[in-house]
Amino acid sequence: MNTFLHQPRLPADELLRALRTRFPLTRPQRATTPAGVEVIGVPVRGDGVRRAWEEWRRRHGETGWWPFVTVASPEGLAAGGSAGDASALEESLAEVVGQDHDARAASVVVSGFRWSMYRVGGDAEDLEGWRDDYDPDRLAPQLGPAIDAPLPGVSRWACGGGGVAGRSRWLVLVPARGGHEVPVVLPRLLGTGNWFGYGDRVLTPADDAALLRRWQEQWGAELLFVAGDSLELAVAGPPLGPRDAAQAATELLGYCPDTVQDPRTAGDGMVRSTVWSLWWD
Repeated sequence: MNTFLHQPRLPADELLRALRTRFPLTRPQRATTPAGVEVIGVPVRGDGVRRAWEEWRRRHGETGWWPFVTVASPEGLAAGGSAGDASALEESLAEVVGQDHDARAASVVVSGFRWSMYRVGGDAEDLEGWRDDYDPDRLAPQLGPAIDAPLPGVSRWACGGGGVAGRSRWLVLVPARGGHEVPVVLPRLLGTGNWFGYGDRVLTPADDAALLRRWQEQWGAELLFVAGDSLELAVAGPPLGPRDAAQAATELLGYCPDTVQDPRTAGDGMVRSTVWSLWWD
């Protein structure tokens, strides 16, 4: 049967056996969402979860299973991480596979600008300020010069930060072409399309997928951690110059203004680092 759900090269039973061999002191878990998505995971201590994620990320090409770090078990994700049945999932995946993710990402930024102006309002000076925030060509001259190497990123939730080092996280794998499909196959995993965002502007899993895919292609930003109101990306080649940093900062502002409240601070800081940590209030 033809399906838009990614078909992994490594069968689920074999992946489960591989995880048992790789993590002999823990107990991998397997579950299936109501929409038919297989979810397989293993608990890993916080100080080792980044290495585990990198290992299985490197193996994505041979397995077809995308790894990410989270706080819930596969059984918990399967119970609460699916919205709708298999036909609804197929419809969502068809939209994501066929969409122009660059255009969709741009629309998120434009809608963020329009929402800000509608909700906050202001005079002509305020309008110019919002344009400075959302237009990378206007923002770039306000950022610092290019730097020679990426800034070291600090993980807030996946590993190492916030007292995570001594606690376990779940390394979870799902059938996906890339990290951008994770919020689609598990649409309740990330809250942007459900109970948060900002104001009455709610993002959809297709919006999440568009931004995540664009950032992966542009800067090697790959889904590392996701849970509820928090998202973390490991960024292999973050923008180092002011124009590219401004582009990324405006897109991050449009997507997550709770984190990127000042695109100048973000453009000279987090955007040029190897970890992007986003959260929504």
